[in-house]
Amino acid sequence: MEKRLIQFLLLLVLLWSGWHFWNPLWKFDLNEAVDSTSSEKIVFSIQKGSSAKTIASDLEDQDLVVNDSSFIKTVESEGLDEKLRYGSFVLSPSMTLREVVTVLTTEGTGELALTVPEGWTIEDIDTQLTELGLIEAGAFETCTKTCTFSTDFLSENQSLEGYLFPDTYFIDSETFNVEDLINQMLQNFDKKWSDELQAKLDASGRTLSDVVIVASMVEKEVRTTEDLPLVAGIIWKRLNNDWALGIDATLLYKDEDHSLTTEDLESDNAYNTRKNTGLPPTPICNPGLASLEATLNFEASDYWFYLTDKDGLVHYATTNEEHEENKATYLQ
Repeated sequence: MEKRLIQFLLLLVLLWSGWHFWNPLWKFDLNEAVDSTSSEKIVFSIQKGSSAKTIASDLEDQDLVVNDSSFIKTVESEGLDEKLRYGSFVLSPSMTLREVVTVLTTEGTGELALTVPEGWTIEDIDTQLTELGLIEAGAFETCTKTCTFSTDFLSENQSLEGYLFPDTYFIDSETFNVEDLINQMLQNFDKKWSDELQAKLDASGRTLSDVVIVASMVEKEVRTTEDLPLVAGIIWKRLNNDWALGIDATLLYKDEDHSLTTEDLESDNAYNTRKNTGLPPTPICNPGLASLEATLNFEASDYWFYLTDKDGLVHYATTNEEHEENKATYLQ
């Protein structure tokens, strides 16, 4: 009797498993939302190369789909595995599973969250927009040179490098326009450039262009907030004393393979601050607010030299001899 009961139970399990496998109950989840009344917006990010399983798990963890398995089955059954996009997307618990699938694949459009980190260049932004499928390669960079923008802080034909403020921008992939995005970024710079910063600028006797160029170098040179004003102070001191800045990041700005050779270091490139005194012609990236503030609120010191080791720690020196010792100790 006991043996028959076990056999019966095993048969039920097999029947249930087979029925569950073939019966498309998961399709009922397609029109279900976690919370249809929610007005919350959540920025959902997908790393390049993420699998459908990873994406589904993350969606369920953030309460954006009712069932991760239903997401996976939908993607697999409709052949969308290779059409999942990467980037940051604006989703909501009020969206149905079908709407989520549509936004996250090339089958649809939707609101995207484009994050431009501190230190990105115009070229970096162009590359990201190209990889997201929003533009043809070079379209963003071309527009920064040929489109017309009206601002109070840019002179005619001035490079936009340095003034495209790093931030997260919400864009509609269906109606995306390069010129509109650049306008948003310039307006954001204008908004973040506070009256306090302007008062500091007026008191400094510097031009906005000089400050943004120095801030862009500071952004590329150091990672830690506490080092920003100290390094800015060294750069200003070198400029005031007609010293060459000796900043390799300026040469890397125009270097196609992003690696420096002896020939690069000896070149007559206008961005070669090892050979040329004064500032490079333009900013070398788009600095964030912390670097802009540190450049105006720089810290004076006895230091003339600094270097950043592989761990991002900055080492300072007052003499060239000390600097050479730091090189031997921290750059080997």
